[in-house]
Amino acid sequence: MSNRHAYCQRCQRSFDSLSAKRQHVLASSRHHICPECPQELDFDTDDDLDHHLKTIHHCCTECQRLFNSASQLTQHDISQHNMCDICERCFENPTNLRNHRRSHEAKNVICFGCSKKFRSSSAMLLHLETGYCESGVDEEEVTSLALQCYHSKHYTCYDDEYDFKCPTCDTPFAAISGLFQHVESHACNEDLTEQSSLVKFLRFLYTQI
Repeated sequence: MSNRHAYCQRCQRSFDSLSAKRQHVLASSRHHICPECPQELDFDTDDDLDHHLKTIHHCCTECQRLFNSASQLTQHDISQHNMCDICERCFENPTNLRNHRRSHEAKNVICFGCSKKFRSSSAMLLHLETGYCESGVDEEEVTSLALQCYHSKHYTCYDDEYDFKCPTCDTPFAAISGLFQHVESHACNEDLTEQSSLVKFLRFLYTQI
């Protein structure tokens, strides 16, 4: 038998037999064999193999588990691997996924001091605190107004280092934008309903800028 049949093109090596070549392919880190295909398809990289396993065999390579359809694999990734159902990125934990999902939200929060739009109230407040708003408002003024608000007793932190705290879990914050980000991330049971002291602060802030 001609050893051209036992030649590895990728590694540019000849072997005495097809069985010797096969052993080389299975053992070499330069070859990436699909364990599901009868013809033992060989891929250039791990990423290429993973893509093949996912799209053709509906395989979760992390769990080494096969599914009957792409939709079943997707549901598995969403429930077990914190996958975003919009861009299909996976995250380490549900909190990181929730924070990421805000990047897909529409910018429908309008700044009280200018016409810029933001995805959340915390982002709008941070914009004001940085002093970049054309209204001239900065962190000192935002903090002062937050403490002047009649409802501030619910979120004021009487601490030398922190001005604010979560009304529900008492987590302290140096800036009001940090408190809003905490609430928006659903880190505790505090929310931004119409009767929330934080929403009432936003209404007060709107009248003062």
